[in-house]
Amino acid sequence: MARTGNAARFFLLPAVAMSLGWGLRGFIGGGPLGAMIPGAMVGLVVSGLLGQERQAAWLAACAAVGVGLGGQMTYGQTVGLSLKPETYWWAMLGFAIKGGVWGLAGGAMLGAGILRSFEGWNPRRFLSGLAAMLAATWAGWRLVNAPKLIYFSDPANKPREEVWAGLLAGAIAFLVVAAHGPLRRAAWRFALWGCAGGALGFPLGAALQAWGRGLASLQWLDWWKGMELTFGALLGLGFALAAWRSRGAPAAGGPPEPGEEAPWAAGLVMAAGAAAVMIGIEYRMPVRFNFSIAAALAPAAALRSRLVARQVALTVTAAAFVMDLAENKPGLAGAAGWAVVLAAGGGAAAWASRERSPREMFLFLTWAAVAVSWIKTLWPPLLAGPGHLLTETVFVLMAWLCTRLMQAPYDLAPAGRPAVAS
Repeated sequence: MARTGNAARFFLLPAVAMSLGWGLRGFIGGGPLGAMIPGAMVGLVVSGLLGQERQAAWLAACAAVGVGLGGQMTYGQTVGLSLKPETYWWAMLGFAIKGGVWGLAGGAMLGAGILRSFEGWNPRRFLSGLAAMLAATWAGWRLVNAPKLIYFSDPANKPREEVWAGLLAGAIAFLVVAAHGPLRRAAWRFALWGCAGGALGFPLGAALQAWGRGLASLQWLDWWKGMELTFGALLGLGFALAAWRSRGAPAAGGPPEPGEEAPWAAGLVMAAGAAAVMIGIEYRMPVRFNFSIAAALAPAAALRSRLVARQVALTVTAAAFVMDLAENKPGLAGAAGWAVVLAAGGGAAAWASRERSPREMFLFLTWAAVAVSWIKTLWPPLLAGPGHLLTETVFVLMAWLCTRLMQAPYDLAPAGRPAVAS
């Protein structure tokens, strides 16, 4: 049995880390590329909690793209519906479904990635699952979302195209194919606990925002950020519960992989390729679920190299939130912005070219994101209102808490029943 203190840290760390990542995503990212921030963070946390040091980069890459999948969903107009009494409960249903799908997709990719540590894992089945995910995503989007059969946005005022049904079908298809046989329970556990955390956290966060906006004396608080922090915390708690029930997962970590150490030049080349493919697909491919294509290509490439996995989880994620900074500051328009992005991305790529522990990668990504968040706040034009400064202070405190909790993560994984147990 785990000691009480260790058990508390086991659950607290993923919840706080993902809450922080989700809050950062809402300010320095947005969309699927921004959602890679909390995804990579929770993947690194889970790898540490389960003693999966050798698989840390792989799990971070899987979780980053898995959570990024949900970033394709639109929910701004659903928030608008939640602020009207006549559509409040319909909006809450929409938030529960979208949050559940978000957690299911992220948990499916993370859980299937963990299976790589088990004897009998088949990479061909994982790749087949990615192909099935793309086919099912298209079918779900085309049959349900495109004709707006079940619609949680504003049907009259600039209606937005939804994709939650496509992502739901894609996640289920991926699990059916990639998590087949005696290993399937571990993957389904992460998917279903993630689904539960998301289905609970998103509507609770949305309800908190709707309630807070009605308080005249507290209008200065960022209630949207409160929604994000709540959603992230409960989704992270769902993954923590799945990890707790998977404490017996073997820590050896699969077959030998190339690229354990690499010259910084090789890291730059791989990082440039990963960023060009993933960010290029997100910005340039005119498909409603374009990031799903990137989410299939990235882990397929990361299967062969931990170096690629590190560049996907760390460099692509960091380059994306620095791009967001450049896009939102007039002083970084044009060549100046690209110079900053290339310098930041090159620095991240060089750092990620060497093998790193889960704790090192987590602290690098977390504090880099918090730093960029403060730069975005203080770089003219200033965003230094009382509510926003409070949010930034909360980010620092949460990052400090995660740093403390990550100091000795591996004693949090006591021996338990095998991870494939029911």
